[in-house]
Amino acid sequence: MPLLSNPEDVIGRRFDFIIAGGGTAGLVLANRLSENPDVSVIVLEAGNAHVDDPIILSPTGWVPQLFNSEYEWGLQSTPQPHSLDQRLFEFRGKGLGGSSSINCLVYLKPHRADIDAFEKLGNPGWNWENYQKYSKKAESVHAPVPPVRQFRPTYNHDDVGHDGPLPVSFCPIASGVEYPLQKGLSELGIETISTGTAGTYKALASLHPVKMTRTDSANAYLFPVIDRPNLQVLTGALVTKVVTSGDEATGLTADAVEFEHGGKFYQVLCAKDVILSAGAIKSPQILELSGIGDRSILEPLGIETKLDLPTIGTNTQDHFTCTGPAYELRDGNDIITGELIADPDFRGNLKDPYKEIEGPLPLVMSGYAFFPLHKAAANAQELIDKISAKINDEASPYSAGLREVYHVQLELLKDEDVPDVEIMVVPFSVIPMGPAGRAYVNVPPVLSRPFSRGTVHINSADPLAPPVIDPHIFEEDIDMEIITAGFKVSRAAAQFSPYKDIIAREVKPGPDVVTDDQIKEHIKSHVGTVWHMVGSCSMLPRDKGGVVDAKLKVYGTNNIRVVDLSILPILVSTHPQATVYAVAEQAGDIIKADHM
Repeated sequence: MPLLSNPEDVIGRRFDFIIAGGGTAGLVLANRLSENPDVSVIVLEAGNAHVDDPIILSPTGWVPQLFNSEYEWGLQSTPQPHSLDQRLFEFRGKGLGGSSSINCLVYLKPHRADIDAFEKLGNPGWNWENYQKYSKKAESVHAPVPPVRQFRPTYNHDDVGHDGPLPVSFCPIASGVEYPLQKGLSELGIETISTGTAGTYKALASLHPVKMTRTDSANAYLFPVIDRPNLQVLTGALVTKVVTSGDEATGLTADAVEFEHGGKFYQVLCAKDVILSAGAIKSPQILELSGIGDRSILEPLGIETKLDLPTIGTNTQDHFTCTGPAYELRDGNDIITGELIADPDFRGNLKDPYKEIEGPLPLVMSGYAFFPLHKAAANAQELIDKISAKINDEASPYSAGLREVYHVQLELLKDEDVPDVEIMVVPFSVIPMGPAGRAYVNVPPVLSRPFSRGTVHINSADPLAPPVIDPHIFEEDIDMEIITAGFKVSRAAAQFSPYKDIIAREVKPGPDVVTDDQIKEHIKSHVGTVWHMVGSCSMLPRDKGGVVDAKLKVYGTNNIRVVDLSILPILVSTHPQATVYAVAEQAGDIIKADHM
């Protein structure tokens, strides 16, 4: 059992660095900052330790328990603001390891243009070269296993790291749907690739190559160094606010952090920096509860405005998906799905090449396709011209800062090498599909880089109350057009062998949904999030809507930083786990340099 702190070990003590959140980024920072024995570090994590939790360690055991009630939102035929409730508020990796302990294990790097966009927006040093440097520092990528039923792994030895704390590997098991899908997509001009981002391939996973268990930031970064005398980790400690002194003229200084533990409120004192690593929902909430945010939101709640920074909680973006196309699969094709692999008799009857696996049988989401709008929609240029005209129209309701961000995002949309839409193979029935005992697969599209911008704000001074999240989903028409194009590509791939040969029938949305209008109605009523929210504390110049600068320091403060996905000003086109690790590693060096 790792040595964790008790409240009496930390209450009232002064620490050089206080990290609010023991998730993916927070634990990377805890490791890197405590490398210097002359500084003291404390991590305050609201959740529990979950040490050796079998549900977390198992690559498949978490799926039905996490997804069943939260996969779909559904909207009315006319999109309405959607305030997510306490369930989603808790569904954010609450515990050591954060989202890396509950995610789909997908470890994908974005297109280099995604990252270079950050620097174009006024953030020196946040470019692809540094991304690769810090990504390699984090990861230890293991050579691929032999192809599984012709499903080829993507691997380039020189593009990945081999000595980092985080083991990354290829899952040796595939559902059997991935390769047929690849063949179908190749008929549509989306090729299987061995390097790069745009195309279809087998993805890496945060999976231990020998133990076949999940690798997260707790096991990779925290537990190996938990006995450092200068590092304290307190779980069950919900950060409620940052206690500051000073004013807007001199800049606010964080003097302490308040947290709730066991129903009582305590403080720890700050000597150097307070670092918020609580995620894109919680980090802005902590700032607002601390009196840092939009005056018009804070003061009606009785919160004194210490620093009027109205862009906190704005510019949010997420990857949105929907249910379907989803299929019931034919028998006799050696198909493996989450429902089937959970059956001990089925596991016992698995054939080669799986008989040599001694640990738990891992089935993770490893089949992905990423492609630009130009490959998905015949009217791609027309759609681009339409959104471009709206962005350039001075009468459009965009701030000058958002308009500039949109111009960079528009460049990514125009680039025919940069993905705009994703298709993923989900070999689990995350919602009921049909009779039990059958094999089902969901092959949904994902909107990679939405133009719609949402918000997350508190609506209560109670730190235990969840904030209100309004994604403004599909507020920009082009978002619906892009995800609809992706849906049609996914469905069209099923017209070609060998993919069509393993499909018994389409169960979602079904053969009666054929026109564009019908598809859009289906998407609206079955839309869901992939839980990749970014942007609520955007790293941008302050006059462009930024919350933090390129050193991740909150504008108007002297020693409050944010290090998590909330700082991304534009959402990356791939799943962001690898990006969180790279951001945190780079942040660690930035913070160290500032305090040398």
